[in-house]
Amino acid sequence: MEPISEPRPRSVPTTALDLLDEKIREVVERRGFSSLSEAQEQAIPLLLDNHNLVLIAPTGTGKTESAMLPVFSRLLSTVGEGFKAIYVTPLRSLNRDILSRMEWWCRELGLSVGVRHGDTPQNERRKQALSPPDLLITTPETLQALFMGSRLKKHLKNVRYVIVDEVHELADSKRGAQLSVALERIAAHAGEFQRIGLSATVGNPAAIGRFLVGARPFSLVEVPVASHLDISVRFIGDDFSAQARSVGKCLDRLGSTLVFVNTRVTAEALGHHLFTRGDVEVHHGSLSKDVRVDAEDRFRRGAIRTLISTSSMELGIDIGHIEHVLQFGSPRQVSRLVQRVGRAGHRLDTISHGTVLATGFDDLLESLVIARRARANECEDIRPPVNAADVMANQVAAIAVEYGEIELARVEQILAGSGCFENCSELLESVCTQMAEHRLIRRDGTRIIRTARARRYLTENLSMIHDERKVEIFDIVSRRTVGTLDESFVIGWVHTGAVFITKGQLWRVLDMESGKISVEPATKAKGEVPSWEGEQIPVPYPVADEVGALRRTREFLRYAADPHAVRYAAGFLARVDGGHFPVPSDTLVTLENTTEGVVCNICGGHKANEALARALSVLISARYGTSVGIEVGAYRILLRLPSGVRALEVQEMLAGLDPAHVGGVLKLALKRTALFKWKLVQVAKKFGAIDADADYERISIHRLIDLFDDTVVAAEAYRELFSDYMDVDAAAAILAAIHDGRIAVTIGALSPLGSEGLSSSRDMIAPLSVDQAVIGTLMRRLEKEDVILFCMNCRKWKSKTTVERVPDRPQCPLCNARLVAALKPWDEPMIAAAKKQKKTEEERALEVRLLRNANIVLSSGKKAVVALAAKGVGPEVASRILATLAEGDSFYREILKAERNYVKTHRYW
Repeated sequence: MEPISEPRPRSVPTTALDLLDEKIREVVERRGFSSLSEAQEQAIPLLLDNHNLVLIAPTGTGKTESAMLPVFSRLLSTVGEGFKAIYVTPLRSLNRDILSRMEWWCRELGLSVGVRHGDTPQNERRKQALSPPDLLITTPETLQALFMGSRLKKHLKNVRYVIVDEVHELADSKRGAQLSVALERIAAHAGEFQRIGLSATVGNPAAIGRFLVGARPFSLVEVPVASHLDISVRFIGDDFSAQARSVGKCLDRLGSTLVFVNTRVTAEALGHHLFTRGDVEVHHGSLSKDVRVDAEDRFRRGAIRTLISTSSMELGIDIGHIEHVLQFGSPRQVSRLVQRVGRAGHRLDTISHGTVLATGFDDLLESLVIARRARANECEDIRPPVNAADVMANQVAAIAVEYGEIELARVEQILAGSGCFENCSELLESVCTQMAEHRLIRRDGTRIIRTARARRYLTENLSMIHDERKVEIFDIVSRRTVGTLDESFVIGWVHTGAVFITKGQLWRVLDMESGKISVEPATKAKGEVPSWEGEQIPVPYPVADEVGALRRTREFLRYAADPHAVRYAAGFLARVDGGHFPVPSDTLVTLENTTEGVVCNICGGHKANEALARALSVLISARYGTSVGIEVGAYRILLRLPSGVRALEVQEMLAGLDPAHVGGVLKLALKRTALFKWKLVQVAKKFGAIDADADYERISIHRLIDLFDDTVVAAEAYRELFSDYMDVDAAAAILAAIHDGRIAVTIGALSPLGSEGLSSSRDMIAPLSVDQAVIGTLMRRLEKEDVILFCMNCRKWKSKTTVERVPDRPQCPLCNARLVAALKPWDEPMIAAAKKQKKTEEERALEVRLLRNANIVLSSGKKAVVALAAKGVGPEVASRILATLAEGDSFYREILKAERNYVKTHRYW
């Protein structure tokens, strides 16, 4: 790699800090850094020597400053217009966090910084186009948009540094593959630049480097995470209410705590049980931005002590000091546990304390194995997608729009520079042929030419994240959007009167219109938890295999310090032994007959078991002419079979299935499934073959197969299913071990272990009383409502204020009368009508309404003002509320009843 700037002569340094520009050292001192972390000491010299770098280190070890201090040092002497450094993060929330940190440094150093993503206002975008900041913070998707603007594209010519934060979060996804091509497209404008990746611990750091730099050389700095972690595992039983109480007891002993769960379903259920504590909030991606930011701010200020979170809190968003991390249930993957526990402490040279709260036999053993692997630094491998055809189609369209027309050989050169596209010549030809068919490009010999359709396509497909429309949930009490539900859940389940859980509370549906669901807090109903798609974290094969080994060896004391956990695990297996059931393990598969079919106990992990289940189902269907239902977990498969097909037939299928043929069998198994149709539609949309807003339900699977069978579109759908949803290699390895005798297969009756997979995990959760919290929310909201006071006696005095500032007995300061009307801001035009000498019939009616309003305030004072501030409450309804003589909470319940009635009936007015 060519040097980016000439190194300056220095005296012999004693620390990495001495290598930096003197101005940087002064600012570091002002920032209060007493010393550099291990990560910073190792990374800074390499970066100053122009190395591309991947820095892998625990959360809280100063990764951001490791990258940015040497970049700042160089930026001080870098001349020219345009973006000089680009900082890419996977989330907008991380952009906000990084911006707040970078603004201080840039202000002190005389550098400029800006953030650009989907929410950036238009005036800020124009400002960046006219006067680009030295450092631009952005997301992978917004980076794509920079190539489409002529001014912005010119600003890329001076890029010298690109930092990709949380690079592990992007590397194994199509978002990452798209980003890797974007880096090559920047290089086409700017020439070679320095690439810096900041990552959490992964099993194969070299793959992260290849993803970031392609074939270029790079250096790796890896700070072991294990020495920073203190992880314990506790068993808290398998009853949800008891589990929630155990979490509450833990919170009583701990300070500021993050409680991580694996799905939003669990976050909502647990948040619901702990809601009445008053110091707990729920935080996940389906909650609206203002709700999430409010929860983060309250945690940072200490207003609440606990956040219950999904992966939304895994990344390094700064929410202040976290003393402890609780992981509710197995984290499923080592890397997730390491990342989550790493949030605790979040300061240099501190130990991160975390506790896994295990909730059943499988969950306990899995948690013990994952905790051991975390302490041994044995994280999962990251597998960047290689030659993803729909990403290629997206980027070929983008390059065609960027250049107008371009030689195909040049396109291939740009793509091949990326670590995600290797030997892609043949694929590129197939992709371009498909794109030309859908008018995304035109072919002219060896050149490709942009089309008008391509630019429209790109505006809808800047992201490789597949869309599902979200429906807003609007709380009529707080008058706020509290979250969203997936359209699929709304269509399939939600109706007026339905009750569900989100934001840790039960909500009842009052109305559904215009893409919005109006709700109220529910206090006396059971609720179905909302279903968010694609959240299940798969247990990888190495973890499931070690769980199998732990079942076989029963060396629980080697894994666990909690005596209760050891007793429970040993006691559970003793009951299995007592029933004379064999224990399935890493060397034993058991097939158990049930009334529903056959339970196959295989310690293969979710993806390998998914592949085996689907392969077995298609073979059984073909042989016996019957449909086969499947349910898949990390340690068992349930095959729902007709009574004539039992475990013996399944054993024969396993013995006869050639490991080399698994992929071919799975193609047959998937071809007519809803899963394949869903994936095929998603891929076809990214090829521009189907409009981005096309309704999945209305597209026939037969028509899709006719259109795309044996095309690059179908091939990509299979490739993604086989890599993201199944582990074909692990399935083939299990079959090979069965064939050569390393894994035995036995047949028996349903065992306690087999029956674990037959119980549903979905709970109908009995609600706690949230009445007081609802009333509190309503009171706080009404106090902040704007109100206009108008004297109906002299008709000269008017005052704009808020309800909380209104005195108990409102009085006109000009004439001392108490005949004061309290109006909502949008009712202000009524005042002009009241002041007129000559009035129309309509204006006289308004005057009567104002007098009625003022008389209510005269007789009931501020209490009337509060009622009149409520949504949909006028003088008539306010009179009815006040006539009940309700006081305290009862008064606010009457207001809530009136608001609810308004929401239900206003459309008919």
